[in-house]
Parts: sequence; C-alpha cells; structure tokens
Amino acid sequence: MKGYLSGVALLLLSGYTAATQLEIKNIEYRYPNSTEMQYRLPWFSSADNPTVAKRINDYIFASFINQLPGNNPQATVNQFAKSERNPTANLDYTVEYRDAKVLTLNMFVEGCGAYCESYNVPLSFDLANGAAITLNDLFSRATMAELNTRIRKDIRGQIDAFVAAHKSQTPEQIKEEKGEDFDYADFYASCATYTEGLYYIDKFSLQKDHLAFLNGRCSNHASRALDDLGDFTTKIPTAELHNQFTPYGHYLTGAKSTTPVEPAPGIDGKVMYGTLGKSMRIVLKVDCKYGDSFEGAYFYQKFGAPIELTGKCDVENNQHYELKTSAAEQTQEKITLDLKDGVYQGVWESNGKTLPVRFE
Repeated sequence: MKGYLSGVALLLLSGYTAATQLEIKNIEYRYPNSTEMQYRLPWFSSADNPTVAKRINDYIFASFINQLPGNNPQATVNQFAKSERNPTANLDYTVEYRDAKVLTLNMFVEGCGAYCESYNVPLSFDLANGAAITLNDLFSRATMAELNTRIRKDIRGQIDAFVAAHKSQTPEQIKEEKGEDFDYADFYASCATYTEGLYYIDKFSLQKDHLAFLNGRCSNHASRALDDLGDFTTKIPTAELHNQFTPYGHYLTGAKSTTPVEPAPGIDGKVMYGTLGKSMRIVLKVDCKYGDSFEGAYFYQKFGAPIELTGKCDVENNQHYELKTSAAEQTQEKITLDLKDGVYQGVWESNGKTLPVRFE
C-alpha cells in the first residue's frame, strides 16, 4: 500500500487572522487478523471553526466511503470495509500542500472488479469554509476549454518526445527489451487525441505556485506492463494564469490577498446542507464530470446512506438544476433547484408527492 501509515499528526494552518486551525488524525482499518493497513483516511477537527472540518470530512466520506461519517466515523469505515459490495481494496492519503487559504490532499485508491486498478485523486479545499475547490470556481468555461486543449497537447508532446527518443532502437532491440514485437508509435497513437468535452482537466489540485493536472496512463490493464510512461502530470504556473482567474481564483492564489472572496454560486463539487420538507436535514454532493453531466447523491443526515443522482451541468449561469434518481429505481425522485436570493431552493418530487427543498 502506498505511503507510510502514522497514528496522529497535527496540522496547523495559519498565516492571517481568518485562518482555520485544523487538527488531523487518522481513521484506520486493518485487514482482519493482520497488522497490515487496508484503509487510512484523514479526520479533521477544529476548535475555532468546526464547520470547516465537518464539510471536509463529509466530502471525503461521501466521495470514498459512499456514506456520511455519522457520529462514529470509525464504525462507518469498519462497516464499509466489511461490505460485500465494497469494490475498494485500499485507501490512503497524503497532505500535498497547505497554506492559510488552501489545503490540498491526494487520495490513493485501489479498486477491484474483474481486476484491480490503483489511481490518485487530488483534492483542494478552501480553508475559509471547507468547500472543495473546482475549476468552475477558478475559471470561465472558455478558459477551461483552453486549459483542456493545452493539457492534451502537453501530454501528446510528452508522448511524441518519448517515441522520438526510441526511434534509434532496432525492432530486435525493442523485442529483447519488451519480450515481444512492439512499436512505440502504434502503442501511443490514440493517446491524448480525444478532442470532445473537458476530459483532460477532470483531476487537478492547487499547489504552492502552480496548478497540477493529473491524467491516467495510455494503456489498458492488459498492456500496462508495456507502458513506460504511466500517468501524466501537467503543471501550469499560477503566474501564467493571472489574467484568466476569477476574483475568487485571484484570492486563493494571490499571496497578498487576505480578504476572503466567495466563489460564484454553483453546486458542482460542493457539499451542501439543506432541508427537505419542513425540517428533514439532508446533504447534497454532486460532481460535474468532464463538463457535461453530474454524478452524485443526496443523503438523509440521520441515516447517511446515499441516494444516487444524475443530471446535466449548467456551469454557464448556475441558476437552474434538475437532478434525478436512476430510471431503474422503483420510484424515481426528482429535485429541481433554482438560485434565488443566493440560495438554491426548489421542489423534491416522487410518485406524485412534492416537498420543498432548500440548500445553502
């Protein structure tokens, strides 16, 4: 399993008066009858701003444990580990970067189905409110498209340079090295050629002086051993993006900016707390995948289990959203949200019944 597993660490985030102090501890689960760690997750707490810690914890649990943490997060992880339908073989994390405004984590995940695959998920959080930071917060749609093209070309450039470096090898030399007939140009020919959607900016994080974009390897599972390049990381200095950031992006990346700036309204990538009906507390978390559609769920806070939702992204104005449960569900649910007076509110509908719903 990736990383070194430790018991308790103290993460102190300060630097200006509005900074949040977070204590971080590990929630761990070991394989039965073994000392080997299977899951290790961060658990944040804060005496001065507990809502920040709660929102980060809820985001991580909703994303990787598929459940709200509840009153006993250790028990929730234990239950997840023992679930027969759990496809996650390993979980680990590292703190990649932190300053007074931003906390960046990397989650290491190994998932198993027909075979096992490991991957990394970078996450950045705003320490003023605990919200996950998305590209929709930092850039306009047009700039995101430009970044997507830039990153695709960077990946393609890395591939082309790698292929060119092997042109001097004879087929016999390559066969001796690879153990079979192999053509580098053919192997990587279709990689980083997809031009539809915003595929190449799906995973990113804020670092000290740059944005880091992560993209997976070119090879499938069967040919993984032949792939010498592996995952791709593209780093873009924040200084180069100065004229393209939103005001919120300038606040997060500007060393001299200390007055908090709110991002534009939107539900993409956010943990949002609200009510269904008069007083039923619910939590919403959805993510915009590749700029086109949502994947996510809402949770009854009392029970913590997800009710999966899908819907279309509307990152241009973020005023109106329609989220639905799967059509295969016995009784389909639909949540319609509109932005009114800075609050997302609307109607929950199912089987002819309607209830007001509100998120903040």
